[in-house]
Amino acid sequence: MRVIIIFLFTSMLAFSQTKSTAPTDNNSKNIITSTVNSSNDKEDSENQEDLFDLLFSDAKSFYVEALISGFYRDTTEVKYCFDRTFEIVAEISELDILTPPQSDELTRFCEKLTFDYQNQFSYLNGDTGTTGVAFIRNYISEKVIDTVKVGEDDLVVLDDRPGHLPIVSSKKIDRIVSYLSGSQRRHFQSFLDNAGLYKDLMLPIIREYGLPEELFYLALIESGFNTSAYSYAHAAGPWQFIAGTGARYGLKRNWWVDERRDPIKSTEAAAHYLKDLYSQFDDWFLAMAAYNCGEMNVWRAIRLEGTRDFWKLKILPRQTRDYIPTFMAGIIIAQNPEKFGFTNTPKDTWKWEEVVVDRSYEFERISKVADVPVPVLKQFNPELRRWVTPPDVESYVLRVPVTKSQGLLEKLHELPPAEQPKPEWQTHRVKKGQTLHFIANRYGTTVSALIAVNNITNKNQLRVGQTIRIPTDKYYAPLKYKATASTQSKITYVVKRGDTLTKIASRYNVTIAKICTWNHFSTKKAIYPGQKIVIYRQSNS
Repeated sequence: MRVIIIFLFTSMLAFSQTKSTAPTDNNSKNIITSTVNSSNDKEDSENQEDLFDLLFSDAKSFYVEALISGFYRDTTEVKYCFDRTFEIVAEISELDILTPPQSDELTRFCEKLTFDYQNQFSYLNGDTGTTGVAFIRNYISEKVIDTVKVGEDDLVVLDDRPGHLPIVSSKKIDRIVSYLSGSQRRHFQSFLDNAGLYKDLMLPIIREYGLPEELFYLALIESGFNTSAYSYAHAAGPWQFIAGTGARYGLKRNWWVDERRDPIKSTEAAAHYLKDLYSQFDDWFLAMAAYNCGEMNVWRAIRLEGTRDFWKLKILPRQTRDYIPTFMAGIIIAQNPEKFGFTNTPKDTWKWEEVVVDRSYEFERISKVADVPVPVLKQFNPELRRWVTPPDVESYVLRVPVTKSQGLLEKLHELPPAEQPKPEWQTHRVKKGQTLHFIANRYGTTVSALIAVNNITNKNQLRVGQTIRIPTDKYYAPLKYKATASTQSKITYVVKRGDTLTKIASRYNVTIAKICTWNHFSTKKAIYPGQKIVIYRQSNS
């Protein structure tokens, strides 16, 4: 079994090092290969790397480590590695320049990633795992309603009250209702239950923007009301914003926070966006189609088809053609769940208290002072991406469970010096010939962490003399990789002639990724005879 896993790991790494040879257009080629004439820029060129390759290598390494950890039933490590993989994929999607081959490669990887997560590891986030809704919608498109042709399905109007969204039924919609209330009953029940957490929070925002209240259920089919939801299209949060659209509507995303995951802020953005779309199209079906596939795709379909009737637009992406029927099916069930065999027992509305913290605090410290488990703090503050409140801000509004805010800030201020907030990073001045890969290895971090912390979206942003931030180990390294004296023992292994990372990993029953992490070098790094490598083993092994 060990040989099979190591073969899987090395095969994936070999694949990650293989660059696409597909032709690119001249403009893309000119952008990627262009150089400047000044001597300083020539010097800087030695510091440049292909950010896509570096990030993609990180993503694949974490993905393979997740698969290996899953084989050994190491749930904590699987969860961490998948979370890191999804984060890195999000970073890749925000790079300034991706060639068509790179975009295709990223899409294929995301499809494989979400498929494996949903089919093998959905237990990590319960029934509303981060890719569950996307998986259901894809299955609906491919298996449930593919035989119903566009424009040949009679619509039956169920509800068309003024100020409300038109609710319609059809053969296609009926099939989706049967699917959701049949084989997907358990999953969809959890989506309906989750709606109760946010309904009293989201509906007032939707009404404030003058929108039909039925649009609340758009989040039902977007994410199942899961703040951690992430799709292969790089959309995140309950309303599934991609980074660009989220930024356009005021949702901040950086190393510390991702406001797309905040149920209040993302609902404000979604309501604003939907209102803008309705102003463009003056039709809710077209507006929702644009929410799914973008305004330009909808306008193009209208122009080519010569109709503004959504139900007759045949050239919209198939996912979009099925998006609104799935939404209609979701509303039909949600408005009368008992009729379709569901129970109407939603969770209590999510309630919290707020504390304005004046500096960055670790969740562990807050947990200790407030007597609130760290996972609960994360649940109440889903926009936080790290185990710490953001630094470099004058204040941050932290949510805590009801009754837990009283005196919290004062108690944090009274922490002993050893437990007071410490710097979240150190700095490094870039020298000639240094690359992100070199710097990451030197400080024992990852390229993806450097790119995220320093907001690097273009390889030309790394310059000689530039000062960049290095995140401290605590906020990016897998907790499982940090050996403790009580459970693990440290071994210093001297590399012999003929040794490979695969052989060493097999000998000590560990993974290549862990050896690389313990020794702060890349999986691509060559080892040599006489080199000393640190390995941690369970004390009883």
